[in-house]
Amino acid sequence: MDYIVMDLEWNQNPYGKNNYHADMPFEIIEIGAVRVNERREILDSYQQVIRPKIYKKLHYKIQEITHFTNEELRNGMNFKKAVTDFLEWCGDDYMFCTWGSMDLTEMQKNMRYYGLERILDFPLYYVDLQKMFSLRYDDGHMKRTLTSAVEYLEIEETQEFHRALSDAYYTAKVMQTMDFEKYKGRLSIDTFYSPRIQEEEIFVRFDQYTKYITREFLEKEEMFEDRNVSSMLCNQCDKPLEVLIDWFSDSGKTYFCLGRCPEHGYVRGKIKIKKREEDSFFAIKIMKSTDEEGAESIREKQEAIREKRRERRQRSLEKEIVIEELWEESEEDDDDD
Repeated sequence: MDYIVMDLEWNQNPYGKNNYHADMPFEIIEIGAVRVNERREILDSYQQVIRPKIYKKLHYKIQEITHFTNEELRNGMNFKKAVTDFLEWCGDDYMFCTWGSMDLTEMQKNMRYYGLERILDFPLYYVDLQKMFSLRYDDGHMKRTLTSAVEYLEIEETQEFHRALSDAYYTAKVMQTMDFEKYKGRLSIDTFYSPRIQEEEIFVRFDQYTKYITREFLEKEEMFEDRNVSSMLCNQCDKPLEVLIDWFSDSGKTYFCLGRCPEHGYVRGKIKIKKREEDSFFAIKIMKSTDEEGAESIREKQEAIREKRRERRQRSLEKEIVIEELWEESEEDDDDD
């Protein structure tokens, strides 16, 4: 299997509030990629400038960053032909490798605009090298720019950044330089197209956690009635956990829980609610092994949320008291009249 290390450049609306397409905020203007084998050797490259159809004039910020010219874009290939050629170049046995998740999202959004829907594999697994870099060198949450990662690893800078092929090349060089073998099993799953029915739901077991991507729901109550969503199981042995803290939410968009497995110790859970463009949503559920420190962070999070709610209730109560006092004063003034 080969890795297709891909990068995209895109334009955005240069016309202010006019001619803005909400379903296409970013229009792809260049595809760049390098093919890397399992030994992480660069074998081949692909580059194509794309002629825009929606935002035909370059946004000034995009022009400053990429150094594209409007004439260069006018001579580009149309998107439908370019992406078809690109996918043919990718071949049959490959996996995308990107810096962050946005490139795949925007590519599929552009493909949908041109009627090229659901052409890529489902579920679509890919390598998010930005995430892997963070796991290896930072705290697992920090998201470095590609430029920062190249500087950190002291990779020789032989090309300008912010063109698709050169950024794909630098991403491949980061992949070669870091200890990729240790983290290559931490694959990401693209959710631009989420599961529509129960048979399409996705469940993956990684070394320290499990990931479950649900089908679409219309109501949260319906979602939590599903045992696959609400259950608290060990990420290693799938046995029910001793419930220490049941599911609770910070804002209605993210839910947390804490349990304990007699054999494998503490397990923390997280459910993120993802809204679809229609009137539905799906959820991503992660059950992850943790230690006493991680367990304590869940306890602290729950207490912090409780404290915020107490403060809101107190402010609301104080407001009601003030309103009642003002009302009583108003009534007394009326009586004086």
